[in-house]
Amino acid sequence: MRRWWIALGLLGAAACNAGTAPPDPTPGSAGLALAEEPAPAEAAASPTPLSDERIYRGPDDVPFLVTPRWSPAGDRLLVSGRHGVGLHLLDLADGSLRTLDPTYQGRAFWSPDALRVLVPVPRAQEAFEAIEIASGARERMPQPAFIPETIPLFEGRAGAEFLFDADSRRVLYEEYSGRLVAWDGDRRTDLAAVDAWGPRAAPDGRRVAWCEGHLHQSELVVASLDGTVLYRGRGAHPAWLADGLRLVFTEPAPDFEYDGRPLVGFADLWLLDVRTGGRARLTDTPEAIEMEPALSPQGTELAWADWRDGTIHTARLAPDAAMQEGGRP
Repeated sequence: MRRWWIALGLLGAAACNAGTAPPDPTPGSAGLALAEEPAPAEAAASPTPLSDERIYRGPDDVPFLVTPRWSPAGDRLLVSGRHGVGLHLLDLADGSLRTLDPTYQGRAFWSPDALRVLVPVPRAQEAFEAIEIASGARERMPQPAFIPETIPLFEGRAGAEFLFDADSRRVLYEEYSGRLVAWDGDRRTDLAAVDAWGPRAAPDGRRVAWCEGHLHQSELVVASLDGTVLYRGRGAHPAWLADGLRLVFTEPAPDFEYDGRPLVGFADLWLLDVRTGGRARLTDTPEAIEMEPALSPQGTELAWADWRDGTIHTARLAPDAAMQEGGRP
């Protein structure tokens, strides 16, 4: 797999967090650094479903980046800083990073025309703030129709959100309790009673993926709307492909701090076919903690964050990746 390094802002910005930091890139023109790494010797014998990987590193003032979110055109990413603090705009063409809000922490949504980014206003129900990309101007507005509907109360419980609501199919999630409820026509099914997190509905709303347990030993569950479990295994952070039949997820490997506290030692990315349970390994990087995969709207590019060094990665995903059974024991 071809791999390129791209440095944002000042060259040679040091990567933060524990672990092995990536090498400094070779200086390029106009503040952009590109350097090609030699492909591993076994790459030809074992082709990977990923190609043309690019790695983006932040400048000195934002050295750690997480949580990539694609623009509608697939040419930019919204990213956050360490611990999810800050909202930044990453241009994938030139590697430039622009700060939209240095202190914001929470969800963010692209407008369909990609001219604005919308963020919920804290402690203001159904109120949002729109940030104009071009000017940076901010404007308060009610919740737009393209953002998933929030239900203030659901059967006397805390607030909930419709992850999918169309074509007589609905998937509702109560984040506070971790409850997932699905409707397929008039049939209602509780997919998870408590403690589900990170749920994602397939693009057609026919299947739902979610996580259970602590991140370092989390389980990925995929089920149809009638509650039939299609897949259960180690994993987290599911991201559906457009066909609604495959998804990318991360598989964290557990480890322990010096004082015995559990943590994620490293993590790789996998591609899952929910019809067969077949899996294809996307990365094999014991030196990295690859998390938060996100598919571009076009379904051709994959982005993810390395939680060890704070880099953002993008790569092209082969549309016909060969699937194999199993993963790490």
